[in-house]
Amino acid sequence: MRHYSMEKWVDFARGVIEEQERTAMLSHLENGCHECSAALSLWHRVHTVGQREQTYEPPESAVRALRGAFALHGPRKVRRAVQAGASLLFDSLRTPLAEGLRSGAPNARQLLYGVGNYRVDLRLEPQPESDRLALFGQVLNSADPGAEIGASLVRLVKGRKVVAESTTNRFGEFHLESDTLDRFQLRLQLPAEELRLPAIEPSFEFSENGSQDTDSKALRGRVKRPKKRTRRNV
Repeated sequence: MRHYSMEKWVDFARGVIEEQERTAMLSHLENGCHECSAALSLWHRVHTVGQREQTYEPPESAVRALRGAFALHGPRKVRRAVQAGASLLFDSLRTPLAEGLRSGAPNARQLLYGVGNYRVDLRLEPQPESDRLALFGQVLNSADPGAEIGASLVRLVKGRKVVAESTTNRFGEFHLESDTLDRFQLRLQLPAEELRLPAIEPSFEFSENGSQDTDSKALRGRVKRPKKRTRRNV
């Protein structure tokens, strides 16, 4: 005996099947098909429950209680991203090199930033014979050094474009690589807030006055020095 599909019995229960096919299905049931009769009975009950749900309205007391609960707690306050206040605590470029070592630029630069209770330790390393930059970092909570930072997103942003991104491990460590040596910004998306460090110019040469030069050419180690004049003996 050929049985009708479940889809057919669903349409039958909803009353959206063509009359000719409906007559054939009724005849099939009258011939004593218990399997199809059980399927039709099931979908009849489902359809009846669905019709009742459309007209259901919750009690007014339940609606008032729910509105009162939301009014009491109010909307959850979203903490604003920390976009300012990050201070540079240490920069290896500002540390004078030992006498006799200033002829060669260091191959790495160390930075330490403080944002509230957080400390962000960075190490910038230019890749040899390329324009790529490797950045190693770690985020720590100075108020609770033993607390795990967890998996937090770290982005290296140039202008409005994200040029590299990574995720911290349980110790707050991360590693990024980029093919840009231009000024960039680092953004760390922690569970409770976003930390935005000031823009960083990836310079690797010591400044003679013990501070970072603001001129981009100077920061790139391209400061033009006056040429030595030679006196010609006559």
